[in-house]
Amino acid sequence: MRREVLRAVSIVFGYSEPVLVDVSLTVEEGEVVAVAGPTGSGKTTLIMVLAGLLRPWRGEVFFMGRPLWAQLPDARRFVGVMFQNPDDMFFNATVLEEVAYTAVRVYGAEKGLEAAREVAEKLGISHILNKPPYRLSGGQKRLVALAAAVVHQPKLLLLDEPSTYLDEESTERVIKLLKELKSRGTAVLVVTHDAEFICRSADESYMLAEGRLINSVPSFRRPLCICGEDRRGREPGRVQSGEDA
Repeated sequence: MRREVLRAVSIVFGYSEPVLVDVSLTVEEGEVVAVAGPTGSGKTTLIMVLAGLLRPWRGEVFFMGRPLWAQLPDARRFVGVMFQNPDDMFFNATVLEEVAYTAVRVYGAEKGLEAAREVAEKLGISHILNKPPYRLSGGQKRLVALAAAVVHQPKLLLLDEPSTYLDEESTERVIKLLKELKSRGTAVLVVTHDAEFICRSADESYMLAEGRLINSVPSFRRPLCICGEDRRGREPGRVQSGEDA
């Protein structure tokens, strides 16, 4: 039986007005859960709350069965976060230093740099390791941000729009990496407006609308997925994974 890694219970959060209203979800080991929604629907706010970067007004986030906020900052060692705007997380002089930063602090310099080069190879960014992150294209920045989020092998991975600006080849690399992480037992939560990406990578999906989670991505988009099946009428909240397509 798979262990529950992340659980959000009745989360309420906002700024001047509520953005998230009674949001509840779970992510287990080796599972990819996706939350779809248009720009401005609150997806990024959800990621920030689940990562422990924003504290909910009401409700609770649990990590490995315990309240997340009671475990901070130590729990950050086991969580990887990819932000919507990669520039918000870059602060090192080179891509290699950026990707390796957390792994070096967790495993030491030699193992951390080795892990950084390994994940860079998987994502096709080995050729830019000596470049400054701010000089990269939008797609390259996104791949660097993903590499930095996964390099220390977190138990929980939170991804904000991971497919934005990526070409077909890079998207394939990201999906392949997510399958590998699933096989290792990593729990992954993705927020995105990309229904195709959800179709190919997620085990379970939700729509965030008016601050609430609704089971399943919009049915009218499903027939367009290259997985080739119309999933209208299937069990709500479940989408076929890329491995079964």
